[in-house]
Amino acid sequence: MTIPDPAGVADQAAAVHAAAVHPAVVGDPVAGLRADVDAIVALERTIRAAQAEQLRLIQRAHGYAHAVEGVHDGSTSAEREFATRAFTAELATALVVPEATAGGLVGDAGVGHRHPATLHALAAGSISLPQARSIFDALIGLPAPAAAALEQAALERAPQQTNAALRRRLRALRERLHPEPLDARHRAAADERRVVLEPAPDGMAWLSLFLQAERAHAITDRLDTLAAAPAADPDTDPRTHAQRVLDAAADLLLAGTRTDHHGHPVAGDAAILPRVLVTVPVLTLLGHTDEPAELDGYGPIDPDTARRLTAHAPSFQRILTHPETGAYLSYSRTRYRVPADLAGYLRARDGTCRFPGCSRRADATDLDHTTDWAHGGHTDARNLAHLCRKHHRLKHRTRWRMTQEPGGVIRWTSPAGHHHTTQPEHPFPQPPTPHARTEHDPATEREEDAA
Repeated sequence: MTIPDPAGVADQAAAVHAAAVHPAVVGDPVAGLRADVDAIVALERTIRAAQAEQLRLIQRAHGYAHAVEGVHDGSTSAEREFATRAFTAELATALVVPEATAGGLVGDAGVGHRHPATLHALAAGSISLPQARSIFDALIGLPAPAAAALEQAALERAPQQTNAALRRRLRALRERLHPEPLDARHRAAADERRVVLEPAPDGMAWLSLFLQAERAHAITDRLDTLAAAPAADPDTDPRTHAQRVLDAAADLLLAGTRTDHHGHPVAGDAAILPRVLVTVPVLTLLGHTDEPAELDGYGPIDPDTARRLTAHAPSFQRILTHPETGAYLSYSRTRYRVPADLAGYLRARDGTCRFPGCSRRADATDLDHTTDWAHGGHTDARNLAHLCRKHHRLKHRTRWRMTQEPGGVIRWTSPAGHHHTTQPEHPFPQPPTPHARTEHDPATEREEDAA
């Protein structure tokens, strides 16, 4: 397949733009509007052609990355998987985007390579990248004959449809063409159900649930019913319906109990309380300054919220910091194993997984020896950092390498030789050497690294 030259489209856009500012259209708003809209369309075609070329280059670079990791025709599926993970991390750190975004690009490039007609339509500018992704999504899991029929039908309609309209059409077409029964596909898709937390500005966050459609609609219906119940006096309750729906959901999640896969309540859940790490400048806590506190895994929160949490919520752990040096004044020891000083220090110092761009909270990660214990590495703060299980394994199974510098700074080297530096979330002073010891079983780490 030959992808149209993006430069040629760029020349076309430049020519149209030149017409837009030509003296002949000055004073004629209709001609000026038409010329500018034509230039905008031409520039959009340039962008689409560049996006198609980017996907082609990503697919080619993916092949190079496998060669760098030593993957060949006889390699195992695990070796191929880790080579792809290493390349996804390479792309994410080079573009400074989340790995999920980079993984989406790698996936798009692979599907586009297998379905060149859609990629060619993107390169020609007749469809957009979101439309191409909608087509790619619809093609996943379809046998070759059904996929070819769906792709042809989609490309005939896409240039005249918005992406939302195209997706609706694709869902109907896919159901008609797919040879596997819907109930079997539904059971497989349900295995991917999960909850996703995304930070948002102004002390807010998005909490999303990916679950079976029937459960989602039932939940929404119940929340609407609860919010519409005449329990609240509209004269004293100024909340909107949307706010009451949200508050009902939050109350049920925070005060209710879980059920197992049979729908039975889980024993002991009534005693489970949320635990969150809050770092509070001591002068803020005392009310002398309004310096923001920090909610672990999120970022700054307002001083009033921080004071309320530290004063009234025993399930929130407090870390008091010096107003000038940031050094510890005190922190709770109830949630850490021995030695609590070192474990608590490292969790607060790192905040998250220390791989570039990863935001998984430290308390959900592994404490990794930067220099392996088996190779003479010490168990102290200068040789320990938090890595999520995904990046812990990436470090040990691919050509990604890390070194630790003074102050907890981590320097990473990618398989392509790019260098990336990650800073600790809280660059506290290093603890004294006597505290930099912990119980350790070398066999355990070797088992984790090989997992």
